[in-house]
Amino acid sequence: MSDFPKAEGIKKTSRVAIVSVLLILFALPLLTYLFFLNGEHHFKTLPIVTENVSQLSAFKTIEGNTIQLKDSVSIITFLGSNPYKRLGYVSNINEKIYKDFHQFDGYQMISILPEEGVKDIEEIKAQMAETTDLADWHFLVGSDEEIKNLFNSFKSNLTLNGDLSSEHAFVVDKQLNLRGRTDDEELGMVYGYDTYLIANLNKRMMDDMRVLLAEYRFAFKKNRDEKIQKDE
Repeated sequence: MSDFPKAEGIKKTSRVAIVSVLLILFALPLLTYLFFLNGEHHFKTLPIVTENVSQLSAFKTIEGNTIQLKDSVSIITFLGSNPYKRLGYVSNINEKIYKDFHQFDGYQMISILPEEGVKDIEEIKAQMAETTDLADWHFLVGSDEEIKNLFNSFKSNLTLNGDLSSEHAFVVDKQLNLRGRTDDEELGMVYGYDTYLIANLNKRMMDDMRVLLAEYRFAFKKNRDEKIQKDE
């Protein structure tokens, strides 16, 4: 009977495999830890472009209720005295922003208008309610002066139209800071988001809302974990 060939190199190969497995087992957890540690210190946040915007104490909803900005992530739009002229803008932000994000706890949409626009907005609300849950969308009424004061508190490079409307939507965080961009490739400073085209919302506002809401989720998780550690 012929002898089987010698299994040369088997032991050497086995050692290499064992060392590789050990390196993976010990190194992978360390690399994973360093990855998340690095992410924690360099977590992307949405820049503050204006601090301490005005509260909404001078405004009431068309139902007569008051709304607070503090402790909510708020999207603010200005519909003016002829909201029907802004119907396209309302539809765009409804489809691309409100419907995608309104399930987030502490999120609200706020539309500002003068008394002259109430009749239009009541009809628009009735139409929207057929396909949209408007529980977190508030339509607030104020005087011309109060609307201008709120808008001016944003300290932006934008202006209201003559009918007190704006093509832009503004993002206010839970601490009453206006959020936006400070180094946009095309616009530089971004105080508000153009709602004229859905493409504009896709390009900037969708991503920025995800960043801001993720920022709050991260902060919530961090605070929760720290509380658990203290209780242990």
